[in-house]
Amino acid sequence: MPIPSSHRPIAPTEVGKILVIRPRFVGDVCLSTPVLTNLRRLAPQAALHYLTEEESAPLLADDPRLTRLWASSRKKGALDQARLAGELRAEKFDVVLDLFCNPRTALWTAVTGAPWRVGYPHKKFRSAAYNVPVRPTSKSAILFHLASLEALGWEPRYELPEIMLAPGELTAARNHLAERGMPAGASMIGFHPGARWPTRRWGAEDFSALGRRFLEERPRNWLLVFGGPGEGDLARAIAEGVGSPRALPITDVALRRFAALAKLCHAFVAGDTGPTHVAVSVGTPTVGIFGRSEPERTFPYPASAGHHSIYSGVWCSPCVLDVCDHMSCMRAISPDWVWDVLAKTLAYADARSASGERADAAPGGPVPTHVLGAPRKPA
Repeated sequence: MPIPSSHRPIAPTEVGKILVIRPRFVGDVCLSTPVLTNLRRLAPQAALHYLTEEESAPLLADDPRLTRLWASSRKKGALDQARLAGELRAEKFDVVLDLFCNPRTALWTAVTGAPWRVGYPHKKFRSAAYNVPVRPTSKSAILFHLASLEALGWEPRYELPEIMLAPGELTAARNHLAERGMPAGASMIGFHPGARWPTRRWGAEDFSALGRRFLEERPRNWLLVFGGPGEGDLARAIAEGVGSPRALPITDVALRRFAALAKLCHAFVAGDTGPTHVAVSVGTPTVGIFGRSEPERTFPYPASAGHHSIYSGVWCSPCVLDVCDHMSCMRAISPDWVWDVLAKTLAYADARSASGERADAAPGGPVPTHVLGAPRKPA
């Protein structure tokens, strides 16, 4: 058991107060929530705190797993940061789990003075903040985070990410759609075409083609095309390209409103981006489209919960490029291919709706990735 000799192993039932740190980004905070679910199960008596940044904090607002949600800002000055450090120190945490391990989170961890401070080795001076080293062996982001619990000698279970919404938030989301002209009780799917970097974006014309196919196959269904900050033009262009009044662009909604709208969707299609993980976290069967990145790392979601990933696996994949001059990976993924996978996802969602089954139960089974193959590099 990798506990320093100066600290005896501690059982989860002995812990009084725990701090989990994951400052950003939206998708990464979603992927950390299985840690919260496990901590609440393993240490039901403990006060559970979570420290993140203001942009991601709404995901965990009023989360019943948490005793307190802390929200920091990178824009605040040294005085505010010192005040936060003092408040963290005063809490007297027993265990701190740093799931990020950058210089700032290492400082937060160190100032707590917690007897058990869990973090990653080989991070240069940052690793001095931790006395319980974590050495994950899995590519899966979920299992990567759960390794922090295993480092304490605890026994976590695989769980899907979960973002919890109140009934009133779903009612407000339905009202939002009614104001846009959607009939009550209509079935819909969601697209989120945007992403931070070009290598994570599937083509706008491809999304429009997929939307046309969907509405042709399902003449009573609707399509929501979401756009985050700065993505309004993209969402509107795709909806216009679909060419149907049943394709609605939904832009610039707050994070929790987006989560509620995603939960109302029958299925969801997006790239390697935060909204993909939000959709999974609210229980919506999701298709993830991947170009540069391996889905087994950041889309560790099984078919038994209705989730599927598409990965082209071309000659240059995977890579770490944010910008690419040829985009072979995304260009290799056709609308017909995505439709075939989406049709499977919709069949799952139809069966689940008919049976009343939920998608947010902890599933097992392999993670399905639909791979094109590996074409050779062109001469």
